[in-house]
Parts: sequence; C-alpha cells; structure tokens
Amino acid sequence: MNITIFGVGGIGGYLAGTLGSLLRNPDSGLESLSLVARGEHLKAIQKTGLKFIDVDGKAHTIQPTLATDKPEELPQADLVLLCVKGYDLVSAAEAIKTKVAPGGAVLPLLNGADIRDRVKQQLSSTIVYPGTIYISSTIIEPGTVQHMGGKGIIIFGKDADNPQDEARKLRDLFEQAGISHEWHTDAYPQIWTKFMFIAPFAMATAVHDSTIGEILADEEKKDNVRKMMEEVAAVARAEKVDLPEEAVENALQQAAKFPSETKTSFQRDVAAGKPKDERDLFGGTMLRLGSTRGVEVPVTEKYFKALPKL
Repeated sequence: MNITIFGVGGIGGYLAGTLGSLLRNPDSGLESLSLVARGEHLKAIQKTGLKFIDVDGKAHTIQPTLATDKPEELPQADLVLLCVKGYDLVSAAEAIKTKVAPGGAVLPLLNGADIRDRVKQQLSSTIVYPGTIYISSTIIEPGTVQHMGGKGIIIFGKDADNPQDEARKLRDLFEQAGISHEWHTDAYPQIWTKFMFIAPFAMATAVHDSTIGEILADEEKKDNVRKMMEEVAAVARAEKVDLPEEAVENALQQAAKFPSETKTSFQRDVAAGKPKDERDLFGGTMLRLGSTRGVEVPVTEKYFKALPKL
C-alpha cells in the first residue's frame, strides 16, 4: 500500500511517525510513505527525517520515501491522509486529483462536520471516508512532532457512495502501527459530537480571549456555549444525524475535565492575528447548513460576526 500524508503538522506528524515505523518491515504491506510539508519543517525532514516523540516521551526518527512541498512530485497513492488546516482543504483536494490511484481512497482528518462533503466536491469519483481524530499533537521544532496527549484514536466509516468498501487494508495497517481506530458504518454521530464540542468553544474562547476554564466559570459565557451546542445539535438532527438526547450535557461535562488554563488553537490563531484561520470551518459551516435546513443559529451567528476581521 502506498500512502501520502498531505500536511505534516501535529496530526499528520503523528500519523507519519506511527505509520513510518512500518517501512522497516517489508511484510507490513506499507510500500511507500510520501509526505507533503513546507518551510523549515520540510527542510529538516528532507535533511534528517521526521523525528517523532510519542506520548510516553520515546523518540524515534522515520525516513519517508519522499518529502516535498510540490504535489506534482507525488507518486500515485492508494490512500491520501488529508491533515491540513480547514482553509487549505480545497487547494489540497485539488492538488491530489491526479495523485490517487484507481480504486484508491482519501481520509480527511480535520475538525469539521462537513469535511467529507467539501472533499467530495473536488474528488467526486474517489472514495472519501468521513472521519475525525482525538489527539493533542504539535510541531515543537522544525522536523520534530510530539504527541502531547489523547489516545490518537481515529474514528472513520463508510463512504456512502461506495458502501462495499470497508478499508480492510488500511485498518490492518493502523492495527500494525498501533494506531487506535474505530470503523463505523455511519461515522457522522461521532463526527458531529466532536464538532459540537470544538466549534462553540473555539469561537467563545477566541471572541473573549478566555481559556476553557474561564468560559465555564462565567455563567453568561457558559450559557452562550450551551446555546451554540444546542444549535449544532439542531442542525445535526436536521441533517439526519442520530445524536443522543444528552449530547449537549455530555459535551459540557467533557469540557469540565480539561485543565482550566486550556486554550483552543483557534483562539491562539485569532489572538496572534494570523492572516488565515478556521472561522469558516466552525462558524461558516453552521450558518450555511442552518440556512439550508431552515434552522436558526442566532448565538453562533453573533459570535461569528464578533470575531476580529481578517
């Protein structure tokens, strides 16, 4: 199996570091591993390989078959793992149009509810698995990625347009590499459950420049997060996603388990004044789907409009 990882930040670096270990085993079934990265991070990988530090602090280096910032150099892949930021998703999907082998597949692992649909708009005839991942992992210096916490569990499932495909070879590779994963006939309840948590907290922490703990300690801000979660749940159900009735309360209970000082990555991006951020992924998605399904999302809209202008 030939695999390309497009985007070697925290998530892509975790996958490269774990899957890359299989390259040393000729019987693993992984024939090649190509990485798409950029800048100083790419230069370091090209020079000395990708250093990966696992959640227990153990470090090892993997030597990818190819590391490049030029998608046209990529070989045909049986699987492309898309691990870019939301604002780079469309361009990344366009870049791999001719780089997925016949019968190959794409697994995007981004923090969004409609990611598979966005990719399908560019790759209509390709198998695209809906999926998500639970992990805290980051680049700590060029060429080095560290798994900070979380199980690194990948939750993914069938492409509704190709229900006969069950990703057996990929699931076997994940098993060999020690990557936690769950395969579902319908992965959307899990995808929307994560979105229900991350989108409201991303926007609330960014607008107020407050940690998750500070949001939960302020009754008005916490209530606004709850209302945004309820709006996400309403849109999900309008999309025919089978969410449990207690989904909102479960999400709030999950938030209470985070260290009080936790900041969201979106909050950091907004505070830093970055020229691009994932507001469309979190807020824009809700406004569009709410409008399409006739579901009002007033609190989400208020927070979306309160974000600093790009």
